[in-house]
Amino acid sequence: MQGLAQIGRWLAKAHAYPFYVLRSTFKAAFDDGLENWKALVVMSVAANFAALSVVSLVSIGLQHRVLLPGGKQAFMMLWGTTGVGLVILNYYTLISGNKWSRFERQFQHHSKTMRFCSGVAVWAGLILLVVAAYWTGSIAWKLPLI
Repeated sequence: MQGLAQIGRWLAKAHAYPFYVLRSTFKAAFDDGLENWKALVVMSVAANFAALSVVSLVSIGLQHRVLLPGGKQAFMMLWGTTGVGLVILNYYTLISGNKWSRFERQFQHHSKTMRFCSGVAVWAGLILLVVAAYWTGSIAWKLPLI
């Protein structure tokens, strides 16, 4: 049981770190008090792109579109709802009660080089998520519907 708690804590920390990097970047760029919300939106959009990439990969593997409706309205309804759900989930797991901040001290104790490299990795990962979603989606979109 203790092993599961340790895994859960590690996952929570891994989820909080990109939020911390995004929040820190937004705070440094323009300190307007909205850095939590900006980081929340970016994290949720990135999670939506990751989910879209996974669904596209499953569709490619099955050679049929799965959860990729043919019409624009149905697509926007499904993935818009998913996006709203991800915003709510991220809000609850990160911002509500400042849950992300329980790891802030650990994150701040990283060296400057480590913080810079991990910041670059987070932002590069966001770009790669968008590219992956576009690439896998463009392949999956050509497949027939189930």
